[in-house]
Amino acid sequence: MPWASPERLAALTELSSEAIVAVDGRGVVLWASRSTAAVLGYDPAALVGTRLRDLVAADDLPAWSALVEELLDRPGASKIGAFRCRHHDGTFRWVEGTAQNLLLEPVIGAIVVHYRDATANKDLEAVLRGTESRYAYLFEQAADVIFETDPEGYFRVVNPATLRVFGYGIDEVIGRRFTEFIHPDHRNRVFRHYLKQTDEGVTTSYIEFMAVTKDGREVWLGQNAWMMFDHEGRFRGFQAVARDITEQRRTEEALREAEAKYRSVVEQSLVAVYILQDNKIVYVNPKGAELLGYAADELVGSPPIHLVVEADRGFVASELARVSHAGAQSVQFVARARRKDGTLMQGEAYCAPTEYERRPAVLVTVLDVTDRSRLEEQLRQSQKMEAIGRLAGGIAHDFNNLLTAIRGNAELLQHRFRKDPVLSADIDEVVQAADRAASLTRQLLLFSRKQDFQTARLNLNDTVESVARMVRRLIGPNVQLEIARDPRLGDVQADPAQTEQVLLNLIVNARDALPEGGRIRVTTANVDITAHGPGAETGLQPGAYVRLSVTDDGIGMDEATQLRIFEPFFTTKEPGRGTGLGLSTVYGIIQQMGGTIMVTSARGAGATFDVYLPRVEQNP
Repeated sequence: MPWASPERLAALTELSSEAIVAVDGRGVVLWASRSTAAVLGYDPAALVGTRLRDLVAADDLPAWSALVEELLDRPGASKIGAFRCRHHDGTFRWVEGTAQNLLLEPVIGAIVVHYRDATANKDLEAVLRGTESRYAYLFEQAADVIFETDPEGYFRVVNPATLRVFGYGIDEVIGRRFTEFIHPDHRNRVFRHYLKQTDEGVTTSYIEFMAVTKDGREVWLGQNAWMMFDHEGRFRGFQAVARDITEQRRTEEALREAEAKYRSVVEQSLVAVYILQDNKIVYVNPKGAELLGYAADELVGSPPIHLVVEADRGFVASELARVSHAGAQSVQFVARARRKDGTLMQGEAYCAPTEYERRPAVLVTVLDVTDRSRLEEQLRQSQKMEAIGRLAGGIAHDFNNLLTAIRGNAELLQHRFRKDPVLSADIDEVVQAADRAASLTRQLLLFSRKQDFQTARLNLNDTVESVARMVRRLIGPNVQLEIARDPRLGDVQADPAQTEQVLLNLIVNARDALPEGGRIRVTTANVDITAHGPGAETGLQPGAYVRLSVTDDGIGMDEATQLRIFEPFFTTKEPGRGTGLGLSTVYGIIQQMGGTIMVTSARGAGATFDVYLPRVEQNP
């Protein structure tokens, strides 16, 4: 069977997406294709015998009749038309089609109409007409300058706002070059800008420049411009929208001047200033960088919470969140941070909401209160120790009275039951216990400064040498004792015996911190303490002092232990290995001699005890 057989041609007709009808000269339907149901919803067989004009909307019948007459007058001709026709559901649809008069064709003998549903296209045309109307209205009513130029930059179309801004009439603008209205100082820059856009084929661009009106007034414009092309891709010119930004530029200039002034104040401030945004530091002034020991560019972009010591991070994060998210006006708190060199810094922070580069941010100002906090803590510790000392002294005196009675009666019993070995042994235990208790009370009295001192002028180098000979066997073979004495060490006024006890207790304490062995280093040095310089953290009056230091590389102490280390009866040793009076006795002796003792330690990093005693003036 040849491909173009009658059967295949009939199938093509029936399967076409366009509906096809054949009508006679009176407009009566002779045949309708299957697609008729898809276009107008009618069964093809049901249309046969009906008049096609009965489906056409009444308002469109005149045009329909004219088209039919023209077809009948011209056999073989084709006509295109669009009419509203009634759908099977009762609604009217736009139908667009082509009709051809084939009445004289022997095989056909009918007018053949190919048609399709054009409702969507007609709706789109109506929308486009409305859109064009609206855009024309916007073009006329817009407050912004809108214009179009040819490829050489000559005005072709301008809106009324262009004339208002520049103060010209329409005939004074059309045909003139766009660059003629630009301030001479800006003309070359704008020309190069658009030349580059054209050469590189950049579709759109933005530029700000100064223009001059007809009366000589200078106007700043911010202009968006885009290139136009025809259907063959040839450049046809520019369309542009420009806005008068004169006031905006004045405001920006005023803001820049204000920012420069306030930035100068902030940059030279003695207070650390940080700006936080999205949980990162976006600005830090020189004092803020100096406070933490970093360069400014090392801090910018980093999360501020990472600078805070771990123990304070949760608290600081919640306080910053109050400012960032909860709408709080401001918060104030004290927290600890770690400097770049690893040392701790305590800062008093004041945080308030602000804006940075037109986005919400948090302004943080920080005062370094490390020294103040240390002095406050020393004052509290001193007051606490003084109170404990008074209490311990009172108890020791009363306890001494009781011990005197206990020991006196025990000695009488010793004489009475001297011949009874069992009772005599028990009484001896009572006397020995009373002696041990008396020793404890002496230490308490010494701690409370209620035991008399017999001071003399001495050199701590001699004390170190004397104690070192005694303790080498005491500390054991696995502990190395190193001595470094300043040969020019000055003298101090102190009780020789009590000074030896201080050094002995510190060395024994260091040994106990070296369970696996290690090194103890004893050093002496002259120091000069000033109000705001080296040694100010001791809280001592400025002057000349001698420093005795005992350092170990043992297990070290945490901050909580360091705060209580000099309290009487406080000990980190297991039961039976210490009374907790060794370091408290040391503290009491040094305080009574007009000095002080400082401890520096960290877990796993050993400890250093520094004893400061006033240096005696050299003899003339």
